[in-house]
Amino acid sequence: MEIVKKQTLSETFSVYFDRRMTRILLLGIISGFPWVLIGSSLSLWLKEDGLSRGTIGWAGLIFGVYAINYLWAPIIDRIRIPWLTNKIGHRRGWIVTMQFIILVSLVCWSVVEPTANLALVITIGLIIAIASATQDITVAALRIEQIKETEGTSMQAGAAMAVVGWWTGYKLGGVVALNAAEYFQQSGIENYWQTTFLVLGIIVIACNIGLMFVNESQPTERQIAQGQTDQMIEEKLGSSGGFAKATARISGTIAGRVISFFKCNGYKIALGILSFVLLFKI
Repeated sequence: MEIVKKQTLSETFSVYFDRRMTRILLLGIISGFPWVLIGSSLSLWLKEDGLSRGTIGWAGLIFGVYAINYLWAPIIDRIRIPWLTNKIGHRRGWIVTMQFIILVSLVCWSVVEPTANLALVITIGLIIAIASATQDITVAALRIEQIKETEGTSMQAGAAMAVVGWWTGYKLGGVVALNAAEYFQQSGIENYWQTTFLVLGIIVIACNIGLMFVNESQPTERQIAQGQTDQMIEEKLGSSGGFAKATARISGTIAGRVISFFKCNGYKIALGILSFVLLFKI
């Protein structure tokens, strides 16, 4: 009979002192911060500019992007960002690119008047939402890759740290945004929210600096597996031309992932998982 040894309290919490937990916490912060921009900050900005609650409610529809970001996840996993991928890694390259888009969007917000250019404000908000939802794909992948599949306890601790990091980024960003807006308003700055967005842009830059301390392994095995899948599909097509290569690449990137997911989990369970994720996000 196998005897299971119970962990002491100190042993239970010792896993959180692993350096990787700090990295996962940082990734959670990077993931949670953009919600402040298109959630609290955008809503308060529009409200204080005299727009109706109904208008602000319609603006909130941009959050729907987060519910469907899994649709382009296989594409993000496959496409390499020129120069950045070779320089800092595939995952970090995508995160930095999306962070740059968010930063540029904040600069654009800083020079826009919402009452006169509401459509433009919402469009920029949608761009931030798409960039943030795309960033979440790579943040989640990079977070998972920090811990090996065999480290069950560390995986559980990592999941907890990711949640703590997300709420830290969301709440801390909210504190900075509200205090900065109040300070600029009391200082007599007319467009105080626009100035606040520039301050939030500094946080985006700080997140990118912190990201450089998160390790990323080279995706050699993943690239080999992707190449083998493409070759198998190309052989089944019975052609080796440019069209066949493109078809194999697209099929392996999108259809192959979906088929593999349903085969591994079964039709009912796979459909249940996808339904749960979609409804939970909404």
